[in-house]
Amino acid sequence: MFRNKFLGMVLLMGMLISQSVPKALAATYCDHAQFVSDLTAPDGSAFAPGAAFTKTWRVMNAGTCTWTTSYNLVWVGGDVLGAPLSVRLPVEVAPGQMVDVSVNITAPTTSGHYKGLFKISNAAGTQFGIGDSAGDPFWADINVVSVEAVIYDFVANAPFAQWKSGAGILPFPGTSGDSRGYSYQMNNPHLENDSYDAAAGLLVIPQNKFNGYIQAMYPEFQIQPGDRLQTLVNCEFGASGCYVTFRIDYLLPNGVQKTLWTWKEAYDKRFYRANLDLSSLAGQKVRFVFMLLSSGFASGDRAIWGSPRIVRTGTGQPPAPPPTLTPLPPLPATATPLGQPPPTVAAAGCDRGTFVTDVTVQDGTVFVPGATF
Repeated sequence: MFRNKFLGMVLLMGMLISQSVPKALAATYCDHAQFVSDLTAPDGSAFAPGAAFTKTWRVMNAGTCTWTTSYNLVWVGGDVLGAPLSVRLPVEVAPGQMVDVSVNITAPTTSGHYKGLFKISNAAGTQFGIGDSAGDPFWADINVVSVEAVIYDFVANAPFAQWKSGAGILPFPGTSGDSRGYSYQMNNPHLENDSYDAAAGLLVIPQNKFNGYIQAMYPEFQIQPGDRLQTLVNCEFGASGCYVTFRIDYLLPNGVQKTLWTWKEAYDKRFYRANLDLSSLAGQKVRFVFMLLSSGFASGDRAIWGSPRIVRTGTGQPPAPPPTLTPLPPLPATATPLGQPPPTVAAAGCDRGTFVTDVTVQDGTVFVPGATF
């Protein structure tokens, strides 16, 4: 029994000794950064070849020295990504404060995976970074891909267009044989060269009169840089008497209508693909008008708009960061909204929410398949 008591005392003393040994304290550095988050272009973001964007990190001054305006964000390795080798910090950042650090980047023109490494340098040119030893870089990690996404499908939106001919307003879908002219969706349309298009199209027949026509005016659509309008045009297989003009107009908000593109088509057992750059209309809201005009008598005119659509290259590009670097308060223990609070709204009830803004992924942003954001 004495032996058991003795062993128990030894074990208790061992426990007390082990608990009294302090853990090694983390080393402190004059210059030390701590990564907080990617505000834009998180790891693996996909961009189109040559796309320009701004990468923004949120970092905290984890050292004991203030970062002055003589400190710089510097590229230290990996892929250059068209970034400047050095970007000066325009504001001071005291220990414990956070700051949003940005650099302008241009995606390479070749598809692939790219990673650029960055650190901060002090007034003496000594570089420092993140991690326990303040020596690890933070990075911009992107994928360059060339993927087009259909942003607007004119076939799917045909029921929402205003259809008309010289005889007046027409229904959609129309009725086959209607002398006023008609149109309806065709799945796998039969093309002039006796092939079948895998995508749906619109069969359009103009008003049955000399120089008859049919047109569809679509709802307003806002163009972005790089948008392209694509379609296949030809006569329906077997319509040997078909001789028409395809025409695409656009209507501006001020009511001015302009012609974007025209194409004369005869039954020659061939089809044509149009790929129209809309960059000159970027930022404008326009209404597209698809017209088919007979060249003479309309009997026998059966034409196809093949898979008409507007495409946009996938970029996954986030909204631009603030134009200046702004010191932020120390990281709080619990998450709180960043920046200024939303405007106060008088409550109509106990629970009510008010939308303020899209902070990331604005409406219409395009991502490649499988992209995370």
